[in-house]
Amino acid sequence: MRTHEFTIQTDFHRDDLMSVSSQASRFASDISMSFLDADYERRVDVKSLLGMALLPIKQGSIVRLQTRGWDELEALEYMLDVLEKRRK
Repeated sequence: MRTHEFTIQTDFHRDDLMSVSSQASRFASDISMSFLDADYERRVDVKSLLGMALLPIKQGSIVRLQTRGWDELEALEYMLDVLEKRRK
């Protein structure tokens, strides 16, 4: 399993999250994100369009991205690149 934590620099909107989910489905590995929302940890399968569409990821949230599977390193690096572009 690979894990990386980072802080969100700008709010993620539904369309942004749907795009991230769509790009995640190119990998065989499981990809999940978790973050605290009002003292409650939310966790979602990044490949789930519905799950991602319902996430309230706001600026300042600390997000943990996890990948697990045979292409986990490639998946983690790719998804971080996608999320980094959105965070700027």
